[in-house]
Order: sequence, then C-alpha cells, then structure tokens
Amino acid sequence: MLSDVTEQLSFGRVLAVLRQQWWLIVTVVAVAAGTGYLASLKTTDVYTGVANIKIDTAPSARYRGMPLADDLVKAISDAEIRAAVAKSLGVDEATVAATLGAAASGNPLTRIRVTYAAGTKDAAEAGARAGAEQLIAVVETSMAKEVAIREAQIAASEKAVAAIDAVSKSQPLTSEAAFERWSIEMQLLDYKNTLEGVRGVYTYDGSASSSVSLASSARKKNALGGAVVGLALGILLAGAREAVRPRA
Repeated sequence: MLSDVTEQLSFGRVLAVLRQQWWLIVTVVAVAAGTGYLASLKTTDVYTGVANIKIDTAPSARYRGMPLADDLVKAISDAEIRAAVAKSLGVDEATVAATLGAAASGNPLTRIRVTYAAGTKDAAEAGARAGAEQLIAVVETSMAKEVAIREAQIAASEKAVAAIDAVSKSQPLTSEAAFERWSIEMQLLDYKNTLEGVRGVYTYDGSASSSVSLASSARKKNALGGAVVGLALGILLAGAREAVRPRA
C-alpha cells in the first residue's frame, strides 16, 4: 500500500502524467490566457495626473485653526470639493469620486500628493491641479480670520510708522520717539513673518505631471495571469484524468 502511494507521488510518475496529458494542459493554458486577454480588450490607456502640495510642518502647530495634513487628505472626498472639481473639469461628480485621490507622505509629512485618473494626459493633469487648488482653498478658508488679524496688525503698524515719519519732517525726533519707531518696526517685521508663516504651511505652485498605464500592458498581464492559472488548473485536471483512467 505504501509503495503504491510512493509510486503515485514520485517525480517520475508526475513527469509521466505530464507527458501523457500534455495536450490537456496546453489546451487549458491557451483557453485561460485567451480568456484573460479577451476580458481586457475594452481596457484603454489610463493617465494618472499628480499635483504636489508642499508642507512646511515646522510652524503649522503654532497657528490656531490650521488644518492637519490628514484632514486635507480626508477633505478630498468631501462632496463640496468633488462638486467644485467636477464643475471646473466639466465632468460629473461620480467620475470625480472614482478618480480623484490624495495621500500625505514623508516623516514628518512633507507633501500631499493629489492624483486624478483620466483617459488623456491633459485631463489627468487638469484634474490633479483642480484637486490641489481646492485643498489650498480649504486652508485659505480655515485661516481667513488669522490672516485678516495679521493684515490688520501690519496695516496699523505701517500707519504708525508713517505718522512718526511725518512728524520727523517738521521737527527732529526725540530719543523716545525714535525708540518707539524702532519698536514698531520690529513688531511690524514680526507680524509680516507670522503672516508669511501662515501662508507658507501649505503651498502649491500650480504644476502637475502624469504617468500612463498602457492598455497593451494590461492585456499582456491579464493574459499572463490567465496562463498561470490555466497551468495550475491544467496540471490538476491532468492528474485527475490520469487517476481515473483505466489501467490494463
């Protein structure tokens, strides 16, 4: 009994089965590969547009209301953003929902990668740009109050310096007035630096790039995958057929 099992599982026996049933294996492989190829005949070239939003993580925690990178990645799925992107591209929202995406990368996070898939290079890059612009708009809306405060501080400081300078044209400044002017100028620089920091946490330069996934490559991969599955299935069928074949 043991000898029979050993004989059935021996390498030589497997080779013998393959020699006898090779035509079955080849047929199954051909059918599976052909099926995989035919199933992907309607596949078209797919372009993926990419737009990168740079992140300056160092100052972001100092500003109240500043969205986190993860918040912006989630926001790309918001209905309002999808609707705005769809409107700018002239497509329906369902298309945007299926093809627009975003992901943050780096440690610490240094960029948000916005992607959009389409049938042409121009459409893919336009979609990625539109998505990135919408995320920047989210940041601007979130920080509008903070920016307004800083701009008001800058305007008030510049007005105070201008008033002191106007007085200095008619009479020399006292040491106290000169010190006050210097203090206001230092504060003005601080306000401007802060405003620049707020606006510089997330920046997008308006550019986009793209890559393409060729339909021909997809068909080849599907055919190859089908052939591999067919080979495994063909060997199993050959073994099963040989096992039930009557022996003299």
